[in-house]
Amino acid sequence: MQSTHLREHNLSLVMRAVVNAADPVSRATLARSTQLTKPTVSKLVEELITAGLVEEHAPVSQGSGRPMVPLQPAQHTVLGIGLEIAAEHISCLGIDLAGGELSSRTEYLEVTADNVPEAVQACARLLDQVRAEAGEATLVGVCVAVPGRISPDGESVLSAPNLDWDDVPLMRELQAMPALEGVPVLVQNDIRLSVLTEIARRPDESFMYVRGSTGVGGAIVLEGKVLEGVHGWAGEFGHTVVEPGGALCRCGRRGCLEAYVSYHALRERAGLRRDVLIDELVEELSRSTDRAEVIGTIGRSLGLAVANALNILDLSTVVLSGYLGPIAEEIAPFIRETVDLHALAAEVDEIVIERSDDLAAPALWGAARAAVSPLLDHPGDWIARSASLSD
Repeated sequence: MQSTHLREHNLSLVMRAVVNAADPVSRATLARSTQLTKPTVSKLVEELITAGLVEEHAPVSQGSGRPMVPLQPAQHTVLGIGLEIAAEHISCLGIDLAGGELSSRTEYLEVTADNVPEAVQACARLLDQVRAEAGEATLVGVCVAVPGRISPDGESVLSAPNLDWDDVPLMRELQAMPALEGVPVLVQNDIRLSVLTEIARRPDESFMYVRGSTGVGGAIVLEGKVLEGVHGWAGEFGHTVVEPGGALCRCGRRGCLEAYVSYHALRERAGLRRDVLIDELVEELSRSTDRAEVIGTIGRSLGLAVANALNILDLSTVVLSGYLGPIAEEIAPFIRETVDLHALAAEVDEIVIERSDDLAAPALWGAARAAVSPLLDHPGDWIARSASLSD
């Protein structure tokens, strides 16, 4: 039993090293990075190649030494599907182990508490379309990104204010789809999935991730791992209180950061039309109000939430995403001014404030990545399945 567990651990170690590498790797490189012996790595790599999880390419000369045999994740053999349920659309993305896009579809509709069945039906349609367009790639998992709090067991969306959802049993609805019978399904908060694309750029780093969107969300990353918390809700910066008894938040409480710097809060306070895009929010606000005042309001409110979090977490890097990313340089002085007044870390270290290099749909891409993750954790299951099918 112990040797079986050890083999699975080592297979996962090698598989993840191949998938996470920025460039093709050799067996020798894998041995160094995983700290496994070269014979062990060679044996594991052969298993992964036979199972269609890893591809090897023609040897590449490295001068006087032995040629390198490049290894990469296999393309088009497996399919991970990410779904994103947002207030005004549902998107679906299929990727392979190499992270290549196999298919992508979007359906526009206003998602509310009154049309949950319609939203689930839209998910089913998009899944069928993406799966068909992905060809013969085998579906290994589905992950759904939702802008809300997920129950600790992952079964329900406890609260998604921007969808007006409360206690929606989304997992049960998805698992009832005939097309997903026997397929692992995960429901996760959209921000916790968005941060996966940032972690890929900052492996093993520690930072706070704050995303400004229809709401305000965040995540805490410690040495490349997302901090989950007891209930899986760690990093809810949007509901940090920045003014006790202050403005009413969509969560029903008062004084939350989200009640001051979210898209909904800023748009409604300024009386802007509903069709203003998030990316255009600050520009639209600046037409009727002095831009410096807009930037100062966002920066100071955010700075107070950041200072409180830094005092608890003892971190020194803050990564801004969503609509906050493009204005990061403008709001940084206001954040830093507030942090200097309230955060202990500012006494000994400079607080680094950076913008995220966002993908167009980070939650969707993060969901697709998360859908493939179970295979990376347990490649032995796939190898056993492949062997049984070939018999």
